[in-house]
Amino acid sequence: MPHLLSFRSGWENERLASYLLSRFSFVAQPSSVSEDLGSDFFCTIFEIVKLTSGHEALRPLSSFAIQIKSSPEEIAMDNKIDYLLNLELPFFVGVVSQSPPALTIYSAESLALLFATFGVPEKLSLLPIAELGVDATRIYDDLRQKGEGIRLNCPLVATFSTADERSMLVDKVAALHKICTRAHSNIASRANEEHIYDTDGKGSFQIVAGPRSVEHFRMNFVKRLGEVFRNLDWLFDNGRADERWKTEFELFDSFYQAFSNLQGGIVPAYVAAPYHALRQKLERHRTKP
Repeated sequence: MPHLLSFRSGWENERLASYLLSRFSFVAQPSSVSEDLGSDFFCTIFEIVKLTSGHEALRPLSSFAIQIKSSPEEIAMDNKIDYLLNLELPFFVGVVSQSPPALTIYSAESLALLFATFGVPEKLSLLPIAELGVDATRIYDDLRQKGEGIRLNCPLVATFSTADERSMLVDKVAALHKICTRAHSNIASRANEEHIYDTDGKGSFQIVAGPRSVEHFRMNFVKRLGEVFRNLDWLFDNGRADERWKTEFELFDSFYQAFSNLQGGIVPAYVAAPYHALRQKLERHRTKP
């Protein structure tokens, strides 16, 4: 039986993508025949560092998953929703060009925000777009009334060519690494049910309220209160209890009292313990001769 040209073309695209990715990352490929996971490669970006011996070494940075395509067309992901929902890595789409040989990478970093906003959609697609950076006003398109589900817009990150010299990779890899770092943070926010998402790395954030967030926002706030008292304690121990410290302590002390009254005196140990430890320390400090 003749070998289908489409299979051969797909294989060639994956080999070209693997080579270009290997120029700046460690590359692993899952079994693409028996296990259609939704990612063609798992990559870990590396940086080149110089050792004291004078030799150069590769130091691993962020990891990501990427799916390889032959054209920047909209990609139906309906059968990969569960995979993307549980994937704890930044996800990218890579579009391969044979002539000239190159790989253009598009970012699906806003998947965490999408799932936090819509839950598990019935239909999902990814659309590579030519614009650089996330447009906070058009992260996704809600097409459910048309029966088309949710479409995530995936902005351009960079194009990697076989003609690139190593010096030309630096800025491109830095941009990719920056997105990976932001995406990792947003994935962790969703996993921890702390629904504040960095949308562009420039100070723009989106807060998601709703069925998931509403179950956790109170305890998330209380956890931060425990962190406040532990850090105020540390500042006190290190001689940094200035006027600002005193003002902050009085503010959070009054809030703790009000919160304790609201809870009928039952306060989680991760708040009560650091609070009372600090109060006792302050009392001992006041009674010193």
